[in-house]
Amino acid sequence: MSHFQLSNPADGNSAFDFMALLGRCMGNFKIIERVIAAFRDVGANDLNQLQSAMEIEDYGAFVEIAHRFKGAACNVSAIGLSSLLLQAEQSGRARDRAEVQRIMAALHLEWGYFKKVVNVFAPELTNATHGLVEQSRSNLSEKRHACSSC
Repeated sequence: MSHFQLSNPADGNSAFDFMALLGRCMGNFKIIERVIAAFRDVGANDLNQLQSAMEIEDYGAFVEIAHRFKGAACNVSAIGLSSLLLQAEQSGRARDRAEVQRIMAALHLEWGYFKKVVNVFAPELTNATHGLVEQSRSNLSEKRHACSSC
């Protein structure tokens, strides 16, 4: 594991390969921020849908969602998530309820860890934080245009 692969302390496996994502995004940090932000939204929704499909034992939907989520996780170099989602997809196909439940518990933990790791590269904006950022931008804009040379 390179020092740019951030590992999950629970199992030591790689959770996120920053260098792989940097390569996919052609070195553009703004693209990385957007990709991670989009994945956070889609991933949270997919995780909730997986949970619901598991609870009602809809293995067809479970496999479909796990497959889609796995592809998205691979695209953002979320190694830990994509590995677990492959297992989820296989267990869903086998209709192995006990294994699906075990994997879902692991997915929830890995999702939380992934969000903490990527928050370093693309901080998640809360409503309060978003308001402060907008206020700061507004203040900078006013100061920039308050000079006599403009």
